[in-house]
Amino acid sequence: MKNQEIAVRKSTVSTGNEKLFNFRPIFFAAIFLCFGIVFAYFHLFYQLSFWWLLLSVPMLILPFFLCKNSADKGSMKKIALSVGTLAISFIIGFGVFTYAVKDYAACTAYDGEYTVSGTVVEKTEYDYSVKLVLQDIYIGKNKEKGRLNAYLPLSFAENIHIADEVLLQGYVKTETAYFNDYGFRETDIGAGVRFVLENVGDCMVVGKTNNLFLRMQRRLEKTLFSGMDGTSAAVTLAVLLGNTSLIEDGLLDNVRMGGVAHIFAVSGLHIGALYGFCLWLTEKTKLRSITKPIRFLLVAALLCLYAGICGFSSSVMRAMTLCLVAYAAKLIGTESDILQSTGLAAIFVLLLKPTELFAVGFQLSFAACLGIGLFARPLRLAFEGRYERGKMLIGKWLRVHERARANPESRLSGAPLGVGERMVRAGISFASVSLAAQITTAPILLYAFDYLSLAGLLLNGIFVPFISGIFSVLLLFAVAASLLPAAATSVVLYLPSVVWSAALLLFEGVDFSSFALTGWKISIGGSICYYFGWLFLTDKWNLPKIYKMLFSVACFLAFGITMYALNG
Repeated sequence: MKNQEIAVRKSTVSTGNEKLFNFRPIFFAAIFLCFGIVFAYFHLFYQLSFWWLLLSVPMLILPFFLCKNSADKGSMKKIALSVGTLAISFIIGFGVFTYAVKDYAACTAYDGEYTVSGTVVEKTEYDYSVKLVLQDIYIGKNKEKGRLNAYLPLSFAENIHIADEVLLQGYVKTETAYFNDYGFRETDIGAGVRFVLENVGDCMVVGKTNNLFLRMQRRLEKTLFSGMDGTSAAVTLAVLLGNTSLIEDGLLDNVRMGGVAHIFAVSGLHIGALYGFCLWLTEKTKLRSITKPIRFLLVAALLCLYAGICGFSSSVMRAMTLCLVAYAAKLIGTESDILQSTGLAAIFVLLLKPTELFAVGFQLSFAACLGIGLFARPLRLAFEGRYERGKMLIGKWLRVHERARANPESRLSGAPLGVGERMVRAGISFASVSLAAQITTAPILLYAFDYLSLAGLLLNGIFVPFISGIFSVLLLFAVAASLLPAAATSVVLYLPSVVWSAALLLFEGVDFSSFALTGWKISIGGSICYYFGWLFLTDKWNLPKIYKMLFSVACFLAFGITMYALNG
């Protein structure tokens, strides 16, 4: 036993010949794709010279001095191939962003009264007005690419809904500026919102779209509001489709201050729950008898159908890609790597919408995913170590662990854990994942929204398992209600309505803004120091612990200095 322990320790001790960390080609390709997009951003809008590209040469070569990879055993040809891949990723990032920006401005200039027709894909209600987002638009007799934001009085849009084809008369203006008062218009550019319609004098619904996804989305919304009370229906719609526009502002703000607003943003939590349900269908029912490729296509089709109803948002596409990569690895019999999978998902999303890199939703989504991949395991091991030491101390005091101490190898015998032990370890695992996600998203929340929830860890411990457990069932109830006659809708949705009424009592009775950190500022440089401080504490570095601790402490000191300079 001692010899085995010594061997394990030797295998984990860094030697002088080891590289700092393992090379993951897809993950590094995603990083260099992001570098290319960022360089294109500063080149186009701040005239950054191409001479700065000379700095990218050492960046391309550096990973192969720091990383352990297959090229260590092979020839320079493999290194050259890997360097070329990273360089191509950088060039592609530069190219797709540049094309997206140039293409956004390539449209007809309008500034006057016009008749506009199009299909409603989004509807947001304000106190006295409504914003409609139209696609498949005609301005006058011209068919235009992209989308249009139409602002109407509240009374004008009472009978206009998603999936309606509308005819509007008003003042149209082309809006292709890249910046507004809030900064870079990454969301509008990514969605192709090029036109604005105001001062609407006339509007009418002229038909329904043939877009299946929009019609299903509208049908689901109509069913929920006909079978549930307003608050429960709005919350259910937000959880299922990510549409928060119908939730009362006070409730939505309190949920945000509680740190669980992500339950209303369809992402990994929701797609993961649906993916788990799909796995149950394909692995635990008669569907398990079909071939693996057909099972994969079935799961992919179900996830794609749901993604289409959600409008193929970036968060949905990212989560769907991660799940499908994991499922493919499971069917093939290989182990999936969360960093590689996250890199693949980022590449997929950014090739379609390169401006998403600057969107807060994209940053939060991928930061949470990377946080789980980097920090969840070290945190879990640390918590489990504390738990084991606590058990031994309590056992020593109570004299109930004499057998375990007399036979230390008994814990390695493979004996099944008890129910209580499994619950504790499941709780530790969940807390590690939740804390890991919050570690990486905290600077983004402070930078973008000027607040950070201090109750988030506790509330996530309640609502993440809650949403994971009910999501697929809630979706099934909603789909079933939309297929049944209207008279049965309220009966089918009665239980979900009661469940939401009970779940929302917490936010109606407690003001979580009292538990939020507000008014603090954080700089980009401070954020970098913060992330590296945590990064050096992970198990991804092949360095002695003393060096990792020294680097981490230095980074956190730098972070503290920047925070004091901004807020002290």
